[in-house]
Amino acid sequence: MKNYKILTILVPLMLLAGCASTNKSPEASSTLPESRIEGNVPANAPFAKVKIGMSQGQVHSILGQPTDTKVYQTGKMWIPFYFGSDTHRTEELYKGVGKITYTGMGIGGVNLTVFKATYDPTEKGFQDSKN
Repeated sequence: MKNYKILTILVPLMLLAGCASTNKSPEASSTLPESRIEGNVPANAPFAKVKIGMSQGQVHSILGQPTDTKVYQTGKMWIPFYFGSDTHRTEELYKGVGKITYTGMGIGGVNLTVFKATYDPTEKGFQDSKN
């Protein structure tokens, strides 16, 4: 009887963990439906070289260091048994250029890749400034 009670608790938990486990590779996480490059990027601008799925280091080698950075949690942070890499996002602001949003922070560690890039030559470059 005691073993039956344990099984009735463990089996549903194991099924939930198996269904909710979406351990995605960086390439898979960067192809989320919301992933996109926005704005009218001039073809000769360095920003035009930024692609979805690039690493943070690759972007820094193209655009340099950002003017400001912010990190925030996504709603996936609060999903029980979510082990994917989209629990946090990092947004880097570049004055006069735009912003790059990365995903790739999760239980498995940090592997930041470009999730969204927004070209905006009117970007102020700081969190507290109004765009």
